[in-house]
Amino acid sequence: MSTNAAPRPKVVTVDDATLVERARAGDERAFASLYRRHSRYVAGVVLRLMGDASELDDVVQDTFVAASRGLGGLKEPAKVRSWLVTISVRRVQRRLAQRSRRRMLGAELSREAASFISDPRTRRDVDELYDVLGRIPPKLRVPWVLARIEGESLPKVAQACGVSLATVKRRVADADTRIRRRLDA
Repeated sequence: MSTNAAPRPKVVTVDDATLVERARAGDERAFASLYRRHSRYVAGVVLRLMGDASELDDVVQDTFVAASRGLGGLKEPAKVRSWLVTISVRRVQRRLAQRSRRRMLGAELSREAASFISDPRTRRDVDELYDVLGRIPPKLRVPWVLARIEGESLPKVAQACGVSLATVKRRVADADTRIRRRLDA
């Protein structure tokens, strides 16, 4: 039996560099495409850096607002994902610093545990890890999470954090030591 169905239109995937150039020229649909393509990844990075989802939407939104304003300064449009992660890392660092200041002032932070882990033992381990991470300075926490949880290379972590490779190596090692010491206590 033969059907004369119309052929499916060919889906053309536009690369990031082309979308960036179009967005720079004012094409809002191109920027929306960049958002759809990268927002979920950025949100995952932010969630793992922050340890909870309480400010997730705000940080992701802030990241893309900053990106829309700074798109003209992006030197390598093909590396827009790394650039977005760098923006989000800086926003997370600010938020974590605010949290630390609030904690030092004695304000009680309400943190909801992410509900994506159902095994109580695993959930307890994750909660304990994030509790420990919440007690180490953001300048150590952020590179550690990017390297150890996100699996980013140390040079990429250095770029995202805006510090040297040697500094990232020291900070990750320092975080490793502090985390191990607190988890073993």
